[in-house]
Amino acid sequence: MSSSIRFNQGSAFLLDGREVSIVRVINGNLVTLEDIASLVVYQHTKQQLLELWAAGRITSKPIAGLPSAAGPNRTPPDTLCNYPQKAIDEALRRKKYLDALSAMGNKIVFTPAKLRPLLEHIAKQLEDPEVPSAVTIYRWFKKKLQHDDHPLALLEKPYSRGWFGCRFPTEVQEALIELIETRYLEVPGFSIVDLHDALRVQVHALNQMRAPDNALLLPSYDTVRRAVLAYPAYEQAVAKFGKQEASLRFRTSLGSPKAKFILETAEVDHTPVDLFVVDEKKGMPLGRPWLTVIIDRKSRMILGIYVSFGGPNTEAVFGCLRNAILPKSYVNERYPRVEGAWPCFGLMQVLVCDNGLEFHSRALEQACFELGIILQFCPKRKPYFKGMVERALGSISRNFLHAQAGTSLANWMERHGYDPLKTAVATFDELMHALHIWIVDVYSVKFHRGLKRTPLGMWQDGIHDNPPALPDLKVLDVALTEGEKRVLWHYGIELFNLRYNSREVYPIRHQYGEKVTVQVRYNRADLGHIYVVHPGTEEAIKVPAVEFDYASGLRLEVHQLICQELREAGLSETDPLKRAQAKERIRQVIGEQLASKKLQKRKRAARLSGTNSQQAPTATLDAEPASLKAVQQVLPPVIPRQFKTSSHPLGKGGQP
Repeated sequence: MSSSIRFNQGSAFLLDGREVSIVRVINGNLVTLEDIASLVVYQHTKQQLLELWAAGRITSKPIAGLPSAAGPNRTPPDTLCNYPQKAIDEALRRKKYLDALSAMGNKIVFTPAKLRPLLEHIAKQLEDPEVPSAVTIYRWFKKKLQHDDHPLALLEKPYSRGWFGCRFPTEVQEALIELIETRYLEVPGFSIVDLHDALRVQVHALNQMRAPDNALLLPSYDTVRRAVLAYPAYEQAVAKFGKQEASLRFRTSLGSPKAKFILETAEVDHTPVDLFVVDEKKGMPLGRPWLTVIIDRKSRMILGIYVSFGGPNTEAVFGCLRNAILPKSYVNERYPRVEGAWPCFGLMQVLVCDNGLEFHSRALEQACFELGIILQFCPKRKPYFKGMVERALGSISRNFLHAQAGTSLANWMERHGYDPLKTAVATFDELMHALHIWIVDVYSVKFHRGLKRTPLGMWQDGIHDNPPALPDLKVLDVALTEGEKRVLWHYGIELFNLRYNSREVYPIRHQYGEKVTVQVRYNRADLGHIYVVHPGTEEAIKVPAVEFDYASGLRLEVHQLICQELREAGLSETDPLKRAQAKERIRQVIGEQLASKKLQKRKRAARLSGTNSQQAPTATLDAEPASLKAVQQVLPPVIPRQFKTSSHPLGKGGQP
């Protein structure tokens, strides 16, 4: 606490951090100030000084000699509450004695004979069992006068007691400091016990050159521990966990970024599903698929999902983007036990992601550019910059997946004898059905502490203020593909040992020459057709494969396996019959791997078979009612079994 400020002659204070004194006051209003260091003279009216004080530019001058709660050679604190409570209580007790003596009106006589009865009377009124002596009262009174009745003058000096610093010789101190900095504060870091043993060796080596009566003493374990604790906690964390982990532990969070409206910013991330999926036909566990999620930062609604066995790749990001942008009209038809609606759709303005290779791919960068989406990357190794999607993935794992039979849990050490491979019962379609129920009927209608309402309610309010924008469906289909440059010949375009040609690309060669290099867009999940970008009009022309019966619905990974088998067999890759036969053999191999006893082979077979969440009917460019009916006949509605959730029954009336 600082001393009071007076605007009279002889007073001193700080003006903008410089010490000034009042040398004269003219007519009671005009004040002349003199800078103590530079002797520069200023003149201000008292009103101007009051304005400077109100602006915080005039502060009091610290009084030398006051006790400091911060320790010796440090700046005293400005407020009384910065001192220990015990010291404050003692200062208040002393002040009560001095105020009581001053209230008696008579001059205080500090002789024990006259002062002792008064002190006993005051102690009885204050109910103080310890009556201070006359000498003690004299010291208190003298301190108060020396510091001009300053409130902090009666405080004790708890940090001035005893001896400061280390009592050990300089050689021991230097040896201890060197060991702490080179052994304890270096990865992987010593323990304090090891540090004390190392210091013992150092002290013994120093004593070899000293006389026995002048030997150095070994500091105790507690002394070494106090020396270690004197170092900042951040430096100790760097020694134990590394700089990256220490920076993460000691980071300062000032609140997550806010979005002004829905679909302004969305966050995307992948995670392995904490649930083992079984094959629908053979009942063998296929492994854990990967889940990709996009969440809206404003409403916390999950915009889209994509589940597959392919891992985090560009195909997963494209699949999740498609699911997030398109309306979810398939939900109630494909998954009949979903009671609510999933109203999320539309283009987001900014997509926040981490630094995975799939997010830095040129295909995703070009797709976001075509769709008008700004791609924003988090700093490296700082996932909390997209904390909302991280929290959503954690909620899916904790509140949904960990409650199901066959869950792998978050950590294998938590299983304690539990074998998820023996209890796994969920097929892939059942997982998708249950996941949609949890997103629509549990997560979106649950009260969110950060929003102070439900995500669904926030989305419904925001959709009126900012109606979502949808892209042209053909533009979306072309944008969510990968690109290559190929030469357009008279026989068409050759890509991945497949040829594509149609009459729609003839004008390109007629206009630009016999051999034209064009941009080709393809979907690795279906090699049945590609898109050829016209060099002049930038129009995407859909071109089917020459061997359409073979390539339709064929995944790129499966096609590459077929080509590899043909090469190893020495057969011609252009023979349609041999290629079709190889295709059948690949399907047989995949079927055999699904029945394999090794989980790795079954999971690889599931990845090659293209099992993913987009096998459900969704809006496509060439979709027709007849084809939709055919798909519905092939893929009947999936009814999940033996699934449960902690806060919502999957079936109507609580029945599975």
